[in-house]
Order: sequence, then C-alpha cells, then structure tokens
Amino acid sequence: MADIRVCFTKLGKLKYISHLDLQRAIHRMLVRSGLPIAYSEGFNPHPRLNIALPLSIYQEGERELFDFRLTEEIPDDVIVERLQSNAFPGMEIVSACVAVGKLATQRALWRIELETEMTIAEFKSAFEGEMIVTKRSKSGEKQVDIAPRTTLVSAEAVENGIIARVELPAAGNDYLNPSYVVAFFGDKVKALRTVRENIIF
Repeated sequence: MADIRVCFTKLGKLKYISHLDLQRAIHRMLVRSGLPIAYSEGFNPHPRLNIALPLSIYQEGERELFDFRLTEEIPDDVIVERLQSNAFPGMEIVSACVAVGKLATQRALWRIELETEMTIAEFKSAFEGEMIVTKRSKSGEKQVDIAPRTTLVSAEAVENGIIARVELPAAGNDYLNPSYVVAFFGDKVKALRTVRENIIF
C-alpha cells in the first residue's frame, strides 16, 4: 500500500460548499476514478482520506491537500489524469505523489482582496502595533491581540482597494482564520475575496 498526497484547487463556486460536502465530493471522485483505493474497515467502508486544514465557507484555496491510500503502485501522472477526469468544476488536480510525513501543517499564506479607501501606508502601519479582535469560543468571547501571530508579507494597491498577503498560524492547536484580520479593520475595509495560496509545513 502507498499513501498518496494530492494537491488541488478549491475555487469559484466551490467556496460555497462546506468541508463536509467537500469530503463527500472527494469520496465520490476517488470511487469513480477506478483507482485501486484502500477502504476503511467496519460496517460502512469508505476511502481512507485525510484533508488538510478545512476551509471556511466563502474561502478559496489554490494549493489544498489531501492524502489517500492505494492498494497498489500507480504512476503519478495516471493518478492525476484519473482524478481530474472525475473532478468537479472549480477543482483542478495540480499534482499527486507519494506522501512524505503526515499532514502536520504549521502556517498558511493567504491572499485577501479588499475594497478600501485606506492608503498602503495606513494599511501597513496597522500591522505594526496591537491588533485587538474579539474571538468567540465555546467558553465565550474574549479580546485577543493577533499581531504576534500575523505576518504581513505584502500589500499592493489596486483600483478601489488593496491586495494583501498575510501568513498566519495553521497548526492543529493554533489556527488563526484570516477573517480576524479583516475584522480588525472593521468598516474601513470590505473583503471581496479570501484565497489560501499555500499551506506551509
């Protein structure tokens, strides 16, 4: 048996489906591919599948990852071809290879397209001090400074707005949703699009 790591896109209308719906869609794609897929044991067998870092609804991804298991060796290009022919609109199979290590993610690179009247200088300076936001959890709400965990990689002025790239923690026990970066600016910005460009191990 071999564990295979697949890199894929989740773009366009796929931003409207939940992680559970995505999981079901990938299950169907794997089954329809005709690949020799390994199944779980038990009363309701299903393909052995592990998707890295669920995306929130309305968020897109350019280099998303999932691992699945094959019962025999298949060339990478054949895996890509079989999966792509059974993929759904908005999903492109970028690559497939033998998985090395676990999907132990650490950080993620996000592109946030904003509508705003702020200048680049004003926008960048906001990342130099505290970035207090309200985080909600099962235990209630609390004020948190996300600045120490937020890295502004770049900011580019475009017509009527700014395109910002930020790197945020994405470990299992330390995940920061980019929606908090947007929330920090309040009504000064409007998020038009949020795309995860890369997952960092």
